[in-house]
Amino acid sequence: MKEFEITYFFGPSERCVVREDVIADMAASGITLGQLLWYDVKNNKKALRLMKKYGLKASIFEKRVTEVAKSGRIEDVDAMVRSVVEDYREFDNIEGWEIWDEPKTTDFPMVAKLVEAFRLYAPEQETVVNLFPNYATPEALGAENYDDYLTQFVETVHPDFLSYDHYPFLGRNLPGALGELAEIEDEKERLIRIAAKREFNRGEFFENIESVRRIGQANHLDQMMIAQLTEHGCNRNLTLPEIRWQINLCLAYGFRRISYFTYGLPEDDADAWMWDNAMINPEGEKYQHYYDVQTVNKEIFDIGKKLFPHKSEAVFQIETGENGEAFCGYGSLQKIDGTQGVIGFFENGYVYLVNYNYLEERSFTLHAEKDILEYKEGTFISHGNCCTVTLLAGGAVLLQI
Repeated sequence: MKEFEITYFFGPSERCVVREDVIADMAASGITLGQLLWYDVKNNKKALRLMKKYGLKASIFEKRVTEVAKSGRIEDVDAMVRSVVEDYREFDNIEGWEIWDEPKTTDFPMVAKLVEAFRLYAPEQETVVNLFPNYATPEALGAENYDDYLTQFVETVHPDFLSYDHYPFLGRNLPGALGELAEIEDEKERLIRIAAKREFNRGEFFENIESVRRIGQANHLDQMMIAQLTEHGCNRNLTLPEIRWQINLCLAYGFRRISYFTYGLPEDDADAWMWDNAMINPEGEKYQHYYDVQTVNKEIFDIGKKLFPHKSEAVFQIETGENGEAFCGYGSLQKIDGTQGVIGFFENGYVYLVNYNYLEERSFTLHAEKDILEYKEGTFISHGNCCTVTLLAGGAVLLQI
Protein backbone atom coordinates (compact mmCIF):
# COMPACT_ATOMS: atom_id res chain seq x y z
CA MET A 1 0.00 0.00 0.00
CA LYS A 2 1.24 3.46 -0.88
CA GLU A 3 -0.64 5.53 1.71
CA PHE A 4 -3.52 5.33 4.18
CA GLU A 5 -6.86 4.98 2.38
CA ILE A 6 -10.51 4.71 3.39
CA THR A 7 -12.67 2.68 1.02
CA TYR A 8 -15.76 0.46 0.83
CA PHE A 9 -17.07 -2.71 -0.79
CA PHE A 10 -20.18 -2.20 -2.94
CA GLY A 11 -20.80 1.37 -3.95
CA PRO A 12 -23.51 3.54 -5.50
CA SER A 13 -25.89 2.06 -8.06
CA GLU A 14 -24.69 2.30 -11.65
CA ARG A 15 -27.15 5.10 -12.41
CA CYS A 16 -25.82 7.08 -9.42
CA VAL A 17 -22.08 6.53 -9.76
CA VAL A 18 -22.04 8.77 -12.86
CA ARG A 19 -23.71 11.68 -11.03
CA GLU A 20 -21.45 14.48 -9.85
CA ASP A 21 -23.47 15.14 -6.68
CA VAL A 22 -23.08 11.48 -5.62
CA ILE A 23 -19.29 11.54 -6.13
CA ALA A 24 -19.07 14.89 -4.32
CA ASP A 25 -20.94 13.33 -1.39
CA MET A 26 -18.56 10.37 -1.45
CA ALA A 27 -15.56 12.69 -1.10
CA ALA A 28 -17.31 14.64 1.66
CA SER A 29 -17.89 11.43 3.62
CA GLY A 30 -14.15 10.93 4.02
CA ILE A 31 -13.84 8.11 1.48
CA THR A 32 -10.56 8.45 -0.41
CA LEU A 33 -10.64 5.30 -2.55
CA GLY A 34 -13.85 4.40 -4.40
CA GLN A 35 -14.69 0.97 -5.75
CA LEU A 36 -16.23 0.58 -9.21
CA LEU A 37 -18.06 -2.73 -9.06
CA TRP A 38 -19.09 -4.43 -12.30
CA TYR A 39 -20.24 -1.26 -14.08
CA ASP A 40 -20.03 -0.87 -17.86
CA VAL A 41 -16.72 0.49 -19.17
CA LYS A 42 -18.39 3.72 -20.33
CA ASN A 43 -19.80 4.37 -16.85
CA ASN A 44 -16.53 3.40 -15.17
CA LYS A 45 -14.73 6.01 -17.26
CA LYS A 46 -17.28 8.70 -16.48
CA ALA A 47 -17.04 7.85 -12.77
CA LEU A 48 -13.23 7.95 -12.91
CA ARG A 49 -13.31 11.46 -14.37
CA LEU A 50 -15.68 12.64 -11.63
CA MET A 51 -13.57 10.95 -8.95
CA LYS A 52 -10.46 12.67 -10.31
CA LYS A 53 -12.23 16.02 -10.04
CA TYR A 54 -12.94 15.41 -6.34
CA GLY A 55 -9.52 14.00 -5.48
CA LEU A 56 -10.61 10.35 -5.28
CA LYS A 57 -8.78 7.27 -6.47
CA ALA A 58 -10.54 4.10 -7.57
CA SER A 59 -10.16 0.35 -7.62
CA ILE A 60 -12.00 -1.45 -10.41
CA PHE A 61 -13.84 -4.77 -10.23
CA GLU A 62 -14.18 -5.21 -13.97
CA LYS A 63 -16.91 -7.42 -15.47
CA ARG A 64 -14.48 -9.07 -17.88
CA VAL A 65 -12.20 -10.12 -15.04
CA THR A 66 -15.05 -11.75 -13.17
CA GLU A 67 -16.38 -13.49 -16.28
CA VAL A 68 -13.03 -15.09 -17.13
CA ALA A 69 -12.32 -15.91 -13.48
CA LYS A 70 -15.60 -17.74 -13.05
CA SER A 71 -15.29 -19.51 -16.40
CA GLY A 72 -12.10 -21.29 -15.36
CA ARG A 73 -10.51 -20.49 -18.74
CA ILE A 74 -7.03 -19.77 -17.44
CA GLU A 75 -5.73 -19.63 -21.01
CA ASP A 76 -7.86 -16.49 -21.63
CA VAL A 77 -6.45 -14.51 -18.70
CA ASP A 78 -3.45 -12.89 -20.38
CA ALA A 79 -5.28 -11.45 -23.39
CA MET A 80 -8.23 -10.31 -21.28
CA VAL A 81 -6.08 -8.49 -18.72
CA ARG A 82 -4.01 -6.82 -21.43
CA SER A 83 -7.23 -5.57 -23.06
CA VAL A 84 -8.70 -4.32 -19.77
CA VAL A 85 -5.59 -2.40 -18.79
CA GLU A 86 -5.33 -0.86 -22.25
CA ASP A 87 -8.97 0.31 -22.11
CA TYR A 88 -8.19 2.41 -19.01
CA ARG A 89 -4.69 3.57 -19.94
CA GLU A 90 -5.69 7.26 -19.97
CA PHE A 91 -6.54 7.36 -16.24
CA ASP A 92 -3.97 8.11 -13.53
CA ASN A 93 -6.32 7.75 -10.53
CA ILE A 94 -6.74 3.96 -10.74
CA GLU A 95 -5.18 2.56 -7.57
CA GLY A 96 -5.71 -1.06 -8.51
CA TRP A 97 -7.75 -3.97 -9.80
CA GLU A 98 -10.07 -6.17 -7.78
CA ILE A 99 -9.66 -9.81 -8.68
CA TRP A 100 -11.92 -11.98 -6.55
CA ASP A 101 -14.19 -11.76 -3.51
CA GLU A 102 -13.92 -14.66 -1.05
CA PRO A 103 -12.14 -17.34 -3.06
CA LYS A 104 -11.72 -20.86 -1.69
CA THR A 105 -8.41 -22.70 -1.95
CA THR A 106 -9.33 -24.41 -5.23
CA ASP A 107 -9.76 -20.93 -6.77
CA PHE A 108 -6.24 -19.84 -5.80
CA PRO A 109 -4.47 -20.97 -9.01
CA MET A 110 -6.82 -18.84 -11.14
CA VAL A 111 -6.46 -15.94 -8.69
CA ALA A 112 -2.67 -16.27 -8.92
CA LYS A 113 -2.79 -16.18 -12.72
CA LEU A 114 -4.92 -13.01 -12.68
CA VAL A 115 -2.61 -11.32 -10.18
CA GLU A 116 0.43 -12.28 -12.28
CA ALA A 117 -1.15 -10.86 -15.44
CA PHE A 118 -2.08 -7.54 -13.84
CA ARG A 119 1.46 -7.23 -12.45
CA LEU A 120 2.76 -7.69 -15.98
CA TYR A 121 0.50 -5.17 -17.71
CA ALA A 122 -0.16 -2.71 -14.84
CA PRO A 123 2.93 -2.96 -12.59
CA GLU A 124 2.27 0.37 -10.84
CA GLN A 125 -1.21 -0.66 -9.75
CA GLU A 126 -2.18 -3.06 -6.97
CA THR A 127 -4.33 -6.18 -7.08
CA VAL A 128 -7.04 -6.76 -4.49
CA VAL A 129 -8.33 -10.16 -3.35
CA ASN A 130 -10.75 -10.19 -0.44
CA LEU A 131 -10.73 -13.34 1.70
CA PHE A 132 -13.35 -15.14 3.78
CA PRO A 133 -13.60 -14.43 7.52
CA ASN A 134 -12.67 -17.12 10.02
CA TYR A 135 -16.29 -18.07 10.73
CA ALA A 136 -16.67 -19.46 7.21
CA THR A 137 -16.97 -23.25 7.23
CA PRO A 138 -14.02 -25.49 6.25
CA GLU A 139 -16.15 -26.50 3.26
CA ALA A 140 -16.35 -22.86 2.14
CA LEU A 141 -12.64 -22.24 2.77
CA GLY A 142 -11.46 -25.45 1.16
CA ALA A 143 -9.07 -25.84 4.10
CA GLU A 144 -9.06 -27.58 7.46
CA ASN A 145 -8.69 -24.33 9.39
CA TYR A 146 -8.36 -20.60 8.85
CA ASP A 147 -4.60 -20.29 9.31
CA ASP A 148 -4.12 -23.01 6.69
CA TYR A 149 -6.44 -21.07 4.36
CA LEU A 150 -4.39 -17.87 4.81
CA THR A 151 -1.09 -19.69 4.41
CA GLN A 152 -2.17 -21.42 1.21
CA PHE A 153 -3.35 -18.08 -0.17
CA VAL A 154 -0.04 -16.36 0.54
CA GLU A 155 2.04 -19.25 -0.86
CA THR A 156 -0.05 -19.71 -4.03
CA VAL A 157 -1.13 -16.18 -4.94
CA HIS A 158 1.72 -14.00 -3.58
CA PRO A 159 -0.76 -11.14 -2.98
CA ASP A 160 -0.02 -7.44 -2.64
CA PHE A 161 -1.70 -7.39 0.80
CA LEU A 162 -4.22 -9.29 2.91
CA SER A 163 -7.88 -8.26 2.91
CA TYR A 164 -10.82 -9.96 4.60
CA ASP A 165 -14.33 -9.13 5.80
CA HIS A 166 -15.69 -9.80 9.28
CA TYR A 167 -19.15 -8.85 10.59
CA PRO A 168 -19.35 -9.37 14.38
CA PHE A 169 -22.65 -7.72 15.33
CA LEU A 170 -25.70 -9.98 14.95
CA GLY A 171 -29.18 -10.10 16.48
CA ARG A 172 -31.35 -9.02 13.53
CA ASN A 173 -33.80 -11.90 13.35
CA LEU A 174 -36.27 -10.89 10.67
CA PRO A 175 -38.67 -13.63 9.55
CA GLY A 176 -37.43 -15.01 6.24
CA ALA A 177 -33.98 -13.42 6.43
CA LEU A 178 -31.46 -15.43 4.40
CA GLY A 179 -34.21 -17.63 2.93
CA GLU A 180 -34.50 -21.41 2.88
CA LEU A 181 -31.02 -22.89 2.56
CA ALA A 182 -32.29 -25.94 0.69
CA GLU A 183 -33.49 -23.67 -2.13
CA ILE A 184 -30.06 -22.09 -2.78
CA GLU A 185 -28.54 -23.53 -5.94
CA ASP A 186 -25.22 -21.67 -5.81
CA GLU A 187 -22.97 -23.61 -3.43
CA LYS A 188 -20.84 -20.63 -2.40
CA GLU A 189 -23.92 -18.55 -1.57
CA ARG A 190 -25.40 -21.43 0.41
CA LEU A 191 -22.25 -21.77 2.52
CA ILE A 192 -22.11 -18.00 3.12
CA ARG A 193 -25.69 -18.02 4.37
CA ILE A 194 -24.96 -20.97 6.65
CA ALA A 195 -22.11 -19.00 8.24
CA ALA A 196 -24.35 -15.91 8.54
CA LYS A 197 -27.25 -17.68 10.29
CA ARG A 198 -26.55 -16.88 13.93
CA GLU A 199 -28.55 -15.04 16.56
CA PHE A 200 -25.86 -13.60 18.83
CA ASN A 201 -22.66 -11.61 18.40
CA ARG A 202 -19.76 -13.57 16.96
CA GLY A 203 -16.85 -14.29 19.26
CA GLU A 204 -14.17 -14.75 16.60
CA PHE A 205 -13.36 -11.10 15.89
CA PHE A 206 -10.04 -11.00 17.76
CA GLU A 207 -8.94 -14.44 16.60
CA ASN A 208 -9.51 -13.29 13.03
CA ILE A 209 -7.71 -9.97 13.29
CA GLU A 210 -4.76 -11.56 15.09
CA SER A 211 -4.43 -14.35 12.51
CA VAL A 212 -4.40 -11.89 9.62
CA ARG A 213 -1.94 -9.59 11.40
CA ARG A 214 0.39 -12.46 12.35
CA ILE A 215 0.49 -14.06 8.89
CA GLY A 216 0.61 -10.67 7.18
CA GLN A 217 3.58 -9.52 9.22
CA ALA A 218 5.40 -12.85 8.77
CA ASN A 219 5.14 -12.38 5.01
CA HIS A 220 5.69 -8.59 4.91
CA LEU A 221 2.13 -7.95 3.73
CA ASP A 222 -0.08 -5.03 4.77
CA GLN A 223 -3.57 -5.78 6.04
CA MET A 224 -7.11 -4.45 5.57
CA MET A 225 -10.47 -5.43 7.07
CA ILE A 226 -13.87 -4.74 5.52
CA ALA A 227 -15.96 -3.65 8.50
CA GLN A 228 -19.65 -4.31 9.05
CA LEU A 229 -21.94 -1.37 8.32
CA THR A 230 -25.09 -2.18 6.34
CA GLU A 231 -27.95 -4.08 7.94
CA HIS A 232 -28.51 -7.42 6.19
CA GLY A 233 -29.46 -10.98 7.02
CA CYS A 234 -28.79 -11.51 10.74
CA ASN A 235 -26.46 -8.47 10.88
CA ARG A 236 -28.16 -5.74 12.89
CA ASN A 237 -28.39 -1.99 12.38
CA LEU A 238 -25.23 -0.60 14.00
CA THR A 239 -24.77 2.31 16.36
CA LEU A 240 -22.06 4.92 15.84
CA PRO A 241 -19.94 3.46 18.70
CA GLU A 242 -20.12 -0.03 17.14
CA ILE A 243 -18.84 1.35 13.84
CA ARG A 244 -16.14 3.35 15.62
CA TRP A 245 -15.08 0.26 17.65
CA GLN A 246 -14.36 -1.82 14.54
CA ILE A 247 -12.35 0.88 12.79
CA ASN A 248 -10.30 1.84 15.84
CA LEU A 249 -9.41 -1.79 16.53
CA CYS A 250 -8.17 -2.16 12.95
CA LEU A 251 -5.87 0.81 13.52
CA ALA A 252 -4.66 -0.56 16.86
CA TYR A 253 -3.70 -3.80 15.10
CA GLY A 254 -1.68 -1.89 12.53
CA PHE A 255 -4.04 -2.23 9.56
CA ARG A 256 -3.11 0.32 6.91
CA ARG A 257 -6.42 0.61 5.07
CA ILE A 258 -10.02 0.46 6.26
CA SER A 259 -13.16 -0.43 4.34
CA TYR A 260 -16.92 -0.43 4.94
CA PHE A 261 -19.57 -2.88 3.76
CA THR A 262 -21.50 -1.26 2.10
CA TYR A 263 -21.53 2.32 0.77
CA GLY A 264 -24.57 1.91 -1.50
CA LEU A 265 -27.60 -0.22 -0.71
CA PRO A 266 -27.76 -3.36 -2.87
CA GLU A 267 -30.96 -3.74 -4.85
CA ASP A 268 -30.81 -7.45 -5.64
CA ASP A 269 -31.60 -10.48 -3.47
CA ALA A 270 -33.90 -8.37 -1.27
CA ASP A 271 -35.94 -11.33 -0.05
CA ALA A 272 -32.90 -13.21 1.24
CA TRP A 273 -30.59 -10.62 2.79
CA MET A 274 -33.18 -7.86 3.36
CA TRP A 275 -30.69 -5.01 2.91
CA ASP A 276 -31.25 -1.77 4.81
CA ASN A 277 -29.38 1.24 6.23
CA ALA A 278 -26.27 1.54 4.07
CA MET A 279 -24.64 4.97 3.62
CA ILE A 280 -26.87 5.85 0.65
CA ASN A 281 -29.86 4.27 -1.06
CA PRO A 282 -29.95 3.30 -4.79
CA GLU A 283 -31.05 6.86 -5.66
CA GLY A 284 -28.12 8.46 -3.84
CA GLU A 285 -30.09 9.67 -0.82
CA LYS A 286 -28.25 9.52 2.51
CA TYR A 287 -29.03 7.24 5.42
CA GLN A 288 -27.90 8.00 9.00
CA HIS A 289 -24.91 5.73 8.44
CA TYR A 290 -23.53 8.24 5.93
CA TYR A 291 -23.17 10.74 8.76
CA ASP A 292 -21.91 8.09 11.20
CA VAL A 293 -19.13 7.05 8.80
CA GLN A 294 -18.34 10.68 8.05
CA THR A 295 -17.88 11.27 11.79
CA VAL A 296 -15.59 8.25 12.24
CA ASN A 297 -13.56 9.12 9.15
CA LYS A 298 -12.96 12.65 10.43
CA GLU A 299 -11.79 11.21 13.73
CA ILE A 300 -9.32 8.72 12.30
CA PHE A 301 -8.02 9.97 8.93
CA ASP A 302 -5.13 12.07 10.26
CA ILE A 303 -4.30 9.31 12.74
CA GLY A 304 -4.24 6.71 9.98
CA LYS A 305 -1.86 8.89 7.98
CA LYS A 306 0.42 9.36 11.00
CA LEU A 307 0.54 5.64 11.82
CA PHE A 308 0.94 4.48 8.21
CA PRO A 309 4.77 4.75 8.00
CA HIS A 310 5.33 3.03 11.36
CA LYS A 311 5.41 -0.74 11.77
CA SER A 312 3.01 -2.33 14.25
CA GLU A 313 5.15 -3.92 16.98
CA ALA A 314 2.71 -5.41 19.50
CA VAL A 315 -0.96 -5.46 20.55
CA PHE A 316 -2.26 -6.18 24.05
CA GLN A 317 -5.61 -6.59 25.82
CA ILE A 318 -6.41 -4.69 29.01
CA GLU A 319 -8.90 -6.86 30.90
CA THR A 320 -11.21 -7.41 27.94
CA GLY A 321 -11.96 -11.08 28.55
CA GLU A 322 -10.56 -11.89 25.10
CA ASN A 323 -7.80 -14.44 24.52
CA GLY A 324 -5.20 -11.98 23.28
CA GLU A 325 -1.99 -11.23 25.17
CA ALA A 326 -2.57 -9.25 28.38
CA PHE A 327 -0.75 -5.95 28.89
CA CYS A 328 1.97 -6.17 31.55
CA GLY A 329 4.13 -3.26 30.45
CA TYR A 330 5.85 -2.65 27.12
CA GLY A 331 8.75 -0.39 26.20
CA SER A 332 8.61 2.81 28.24
CA LEU A 333 4.97 2.31 29.23
CA GLN A 334 5.04 0.58 32.61
CA LYS A 335 1.45 0.46 33.79
CA ILE A 336 -2.15 1.27 32.80
CA ASP A 337 -4.91 1.79 35.34
CA GLY A 338 -8.29 0.93 33.82
CA THR A 339 -10.16 -1.96 32.27
CA GLN A 340 -11.57 -2.94 28.89
CA GLY A 341 -8.96 -1.56 26.56
CA VAL A 342 -6.90 -2.67 23.57
CA ILE A 343 -3.51 -1.06 23.04
CA GLY A 344 -1.31 -1.17 19.96
CA PHE A 345 2.39 -0.23 19.92
CA PHE A 346 4.21 1.07 16.84
CA GLU A 347 7.70 2.12 15.86
CA ASN A 348 9.03 5.46 17.11
CA GLY A 349 7.00 5.35 20.31
CA TYR A 350 3.52 5.64 18.79
CA VAL A 351 0.72 4.07 20.85
CA TYR A 352 -2.95 3.64 19.97
CA LEU A 353 -5.31 2.98 22.87
CA VAL A 354 -8.89 1.85 22.15
CA ASN A 355 -11.90 1.63 24.45
CA TYR A 356 -13.01 -2.00 24.04
CA ASN A 357 -16.42 -1.10 25.49
CA TYR A 358 -18.79 0.11 22.73
CA LEU A 359 -21.60 0.85 25.20
CA GLU A 360 -20.00 3.42 27.50
CA GLU A 361 -16.95 5.63 27.87
CA ARG A 362 -13.92 4.45 29.86
CA SER A 363 -10.99 6.21 31.51
CA PHE A 364 -7.38 5.01 31.52
CA THR A 365 -4.36 6.32 33.38
CA LEU A 366 -0.98 5.57 31.80
CA HIS A 367 2.32 5.56 33.69
CA ALA A 368 5.53 5.75 31.67
CA GLU A 369 9.27 6.29 32.12
CA LYS A 370 9.19 9.15 29.60
CA ASP A 371 6.87 11.99 28.62
CA ILE A 372 3.49 10.95 27.22
CA LEU A 373 2.29 13.05 24.30
CA GLU A 374 -1.41 13.04 23.32
CA TYR A 375 -2.44 13.81 19.73
CA LYS A 376 -5.24 16.35 19.88
CA GLU A 377 -6.58 18.67 17.19
CA GLY A 378 -3.59 18.18 14.93
CA THR A 379 -0.80 18.51 17.49
CA PHE A 380 0.85 16.55 20.29
CA ILE A 381 0.37 17.81 23.86
CA SER A 382 2.76 16.74 26.66
CA HIS A 383 1.35 15.30 29.90
CA GLY A 384 4.59 14.37 31.65
CA ASN A 385 5.06 10.72 32.54
CA CYS A 386 1.49 10.21 33.79
CA CYS A 387 -1.58 10.77 31.63
CA THR A 388 -5.32 10.13 32.12
CA VAL A 389 -7.56 9.88 29.05
CA THR A 390 -11.31 9.36 28.85
CA LEU A 391 -12.45 7.64 25.66
CA LEU A 392 -15.85 7.58 24.02
CA ALA A 393 -17.62 4.23 23.66
CA GLY A 394 -15.49 2.45 21.06
CA GLY A 395 -13.26 5.52 20.91
CA ALA A 396 -9.48 5.80 20.86
CA VAL A 397 -6.53 8.09 21.34
CA LEU A 398 -3.12 8.36 19.62
CA LEU A 399 -0.18 8.82 21.97
CA GLN A 400 3.57 9.04 21.58
CA ILE A 401 6.01 8.14 24.33
